[in-house]
Amino acid sequence: MTDKAGSTGPQEASMDDIFRLLLFIHFGALLFAATTNLIMPALMPRMMALGAEGRTILGPLTRQLSINARLSLLVLVLTGVLMVAIRYDTGLWANPWFAAKMAFIAVITLGIGLSFTPWSRAIPPKVFGSITRIALVGTIFCAVMAFN
Repeated sequence: MTDKAGSTGPQEASMDDIFRLLLFIHFGALLFAATTNLIMPALMPRMMALGAEGRTILGPLTRQLSINARLSLLVLVLTGVLMVAIRYDTGLWANPWFAAKMAFIAVITLGIGLSFTPWSRAIPPKVFGSITRIALVGTIFCAVMAFN
């Protein structure tokens, strides 16, 4: 909102600041999730090759990385919802790139949700990793296309 002089009001400026802060947090969570998604496939075979000692040493690290990646997904979803609420209207859903981005996010969320169930054993870790990496790349690509 602008006044007659063309300056923005304090409320709009603060919403822009909140949006920028949320975007910063969103990108940080995205970087953490992406890094974890890339490092785990390299770390797991090394851990298994070391046998019981490797699992004892690296097991807690891989578990913590997995927990942190799940938390980063939660942060991504929450900050994303808040940013859309602040800056965009419901017409954003008509954008096919945004709809595709949300579909990729649904795949990642479903995969993580399944990892908490007994069905998680049915999906080989390499397949799960490949699916989540493809969905992550798809999410980033569609986000770039949707917002630019």
